[in-house]
Amino acid sequence: MHEYEVLAADIGDPELVGYFYLNRGAAAVLDKLDSLKVELTPSQEDVPFNAQVKGYLGAIDDDSHMWIIKPAVDPKEILYHRICALAYLLDHETGTLAAPTTVFRIGKKTWRASKVVKSAMQISSYNYMERPYLDIFRADLVNRWLYFDEDRNPNNYLVIHNTANKPFVCAIDYDKADLLAETMKITGNTEKFGWHRTEKTRFLTLLRPENFDGVSIDVFEKRLSAFTTVPDALIAELARRLVEGYTEDPIGVANKVAANVIRRRAYIDEYFRRMFKSASETKDVGNDDEYSMLGKSFLAMYNDKK
Repeated sequence: MHEYEVLAADIGDPELVGYFYLNRGAAAVLDKLDSLKVELTPSQEDVPFNAQVKGYLGAIDDDSHMWIIKPAVDPKEILYHRICALAYLLDHETGTLAAPTTVFRIGKKTWRASKVVKSAMQISSYNYMERPYLDIFRADLVNRWLYFDEDRNPNNYLVIHNTANKPFVCAIDYDKADLLAETMKITGNTEKFGWHRTEKTRFLTLLRPENFDGVSIDVFEKRLSAFTTVPDALIAELARRLVEGYTEDPIGVANKVAANVIRRRAYIDEYFRRMFKSASETKDVGNDDEYSMLGKSFLAMYNDKK
């Protein structure tokens, strides 16, 4: 069973499964996204306020699902957002709940687009330093490190509930991912788990390195295994399909993006497995009381750095 199928079974609600395309793999999701017909909504009342202030408009696809869209004019910008969609597709393939992200052409205009996550609350409404959220964000570091996505503040995660009232964290907003960088912008500390970043104005994760102290490899095993088992050929295929028609050198750009993902994936897998031990060899101290207030204080820290 693929990880997106495991997530679909966990969510259990057919409506949510269909809405997030969890009944199909990444290649089929890309088929779906590229075939959607989308129109601007006559009213913008249903556009989330946070999206309105950033200049997004509302659009409806032919499944009657809501999207927020923003014009993309420069060819380099359009290609960039098309490549960012690969991060979403890999999240999807590896069982990470994520808002579908793509580029639409409506008439003669091109728009970057993200599917609206309905009935959701921002993660800042919850104490994400407690389980189940804490371990979700620990594992999520694998994804964001892989994509060099350094815009991971509380606005980038939403919480939804299924009909059984079980919470699920949904990642949104991939427009700060970097799949074109050929050098390692984020590297691991050698003495103790942690990371060095070249970008200092944003956040890679909602957590701090000390929030990983004493954690076993079991917290990351499912996510690491999910990424390492994505076939190289699938990564290359998705990259090629995403950039075709958006660059004069689709093969060269696709090969570069795929090679970057594959190289980073190997680095992260090796680093995490070297730094974390099995549950029998370690003790989880990452949820100590001294860390319990970090979730509540993140917004203040984030605002100070803006």
